Amino acid sequence: MKVSIRQENNVHGALIVERISERVFPRYSRWDYISVMNYVRLGGKVLVAYEGDTVLGGAFVRRLTDDLYELTLIGVLPEYRGKGVGKRLLAGVIGAVKGDIYLHVEVRNEPAINLYEKFGFRKIKRIPKFYSTGEDAYMMVLKRTPSLPENSGEGEG
Repeated sequence: MKVSIRQENNVHGALIVERISERVFPRYSRWDYISVMNYVRLGGKVLVAYEGDTVLGGAFVRRLTDDLYELTLIGVLPEYRGKGVGKRLLAGVIGAVKGDIYLHVEVRNEPAINLYEKFGFRKIKRIPKFYSTGEDAYMMVLKRTPSLPENSGEGEG
């Protein structure tokens, strides 16, 4: 399978995110294309995985600050799972943004957690009843910006 990842920071990409949101995450609240476009205008990114012209999956990352992004959605259509598409999408997201990336993942979603950990994401905390279904989530983060030392600026001058 020859997978290509393309940035689609336009209405077409936003509509793909809406479709993936509906098909991959039917139990959760969905992203509509208007909301996605509003975040794209603020520096968000939409990445779409293709084989030829066939959509395999997509990802949506919101820019919160210059140094912080939220991976809001990453999903592969069921018929294309297990073929490395999610791995390619996640690599595309990491390459498309500069700064730390955080995400939420259902605590029982071991395949996703394992993938995120392989890319350097770490669990920060467990959030009870995070999802509308009542499921708990882990907040995970990929730190790529230097942190200030704990005593930075204190006791000087």
